[in-house]
Amino acid sequence: DSALGADQSQIEDYCADILRVRAEFGADQIILCGLSYGAWIATSFAMRHPELLAGLVLAGGCTGMSEASEQARADFLNARASPLAQGQTPADFAPRVVDIIAGPHAGTDIRAQLLNSMAEIPSQTYKDALVCFTTPKEHFDFNRITCPVLMMTGQFDRLAPPDEIRSVAQRIHDAGCATIVRFEDIPGAGHVCNLEAPDAVNRLILDVFGADFFCKQRLMRPSR
Repeated sequence: DSALGADQSQIEDYCADILRVRAEFGADQIILCGLSYGAWIATSFAMRHPELLAGLVLAGGCTGMSEASEQARADFLNARASPLAQGQTPADFAPRVVDIIAGPHAGTDIRAQLLNSMAEIPSQTYKDALVCFTTPKEHFDFNRITCPVLMMTGQFDRLAPPDEIRSVAQRIHDAGCATIVRFEDIPGAGHVCNLEAPDAVNRLILDVFGADFFCKQRLMRPSR
């Protein structure tokens, strides 16, 4: 329901929002969680403010379009913006999107939540996010991530497949700066794993960032 600004949103705008929330709570460091587009935003924040992070949780994404070629970015933008150019709204193509992001075991209630969420996005907001996502500011330097990292994706995630996210987790591990790097795939889940398998997602977060989190000093290699 938030209104867009007068100008095209930039990644810096999202990072500024996170900084405002941090200031509102008077926090020194934060554990930042991002899903899909939000995972790319969270990693972008880590590139700019690594000292402010006590932990990073990345679900269903990480690098976004930061490592894609200019042609791949243009193709991504055109493919997803073309329905808007044809006069459709997110509500019109929401069923097709849900077919892609929902896992094969998602029940009617989960699919309805995904459909309603997608259908509520204003066309202008959707286009603004697409443009921001396909014009990344940098190629990520994983040496800048110095906090513990938990990465996860759904077993049946078609947008961020387990092998792809596991590979990125390995690269973060190999950079050698993150104190913990852990990867897990969520059994039975699709792209929005926190909605389809909330208990499994919550258990993982609490396992890594629970009461004994600050006592952990070991480095956990990505699961294979």
